[in-house]
Amino acid sequence: MRRPAPLIALGLVAITAAVVLGAVVPEHHRLAVIAPCCLGSLAFAWGVGKLGPNWLVLPALMVVVPGTAVLASDGHRALMDLLATRETCVIRGVEDVPGPDNPAFAHDITCQDGAQLRIVVPGEQEKKMLPGPATVLRHPVMRPLLADRNDWSTEWVFGVPLAVLLLMICATALRARRVMRQA
Repeated sequence: MRRPAPLIALGLVAITAAVVLGAVVPEHHRLAVIAPCCLGSLAFAWGVGKLGPNWLVLPALMVVVPGTAVLASDGHRALMDLLATRETCVIRGVEDVPGPDNPAFAHDITCQDGAQLRIVVPGEQEKKMLPGPATVLRHPVMRPLLADRNDWSTEWVFGVPLAVLLLMICATALRARRVMRQA
């Protein structure tokens, strides 16, 4: 493939798909989202290497692969902050979810419209909420979240797109420099 634009576009679509699918797919199927999206984001790195000098593939890989994996979860939380409606619900009970390495807490929640929700919050003991009223972020398509435990990394959510933009600027500028030298 001689033209880098389709590769770059495919990689950007894969990164975007990781954010959207990470918000919709259930938590236990997250690997089914992350693996193909990370592989698809490799196309971006390959395209940047074709657009600019070959050595730009390495920084592109260092940005898009971990960035895609993190955006699959943090992107969901950021989207919920922007698009979800806040509802006051009642936490009926909290139980520990056994796991291999990270503790998690399952919150059984009843909302005013009668909806029964089970929201799992990973983290240490301070992430556990007591039974009683709580604010829940709900969206018709995305998984619900507890508003008080909706902590997402602004560095990753804004840093990955910014790094992608900077890589594109570098690759384009270095290509223009090479073309001007050849002329």
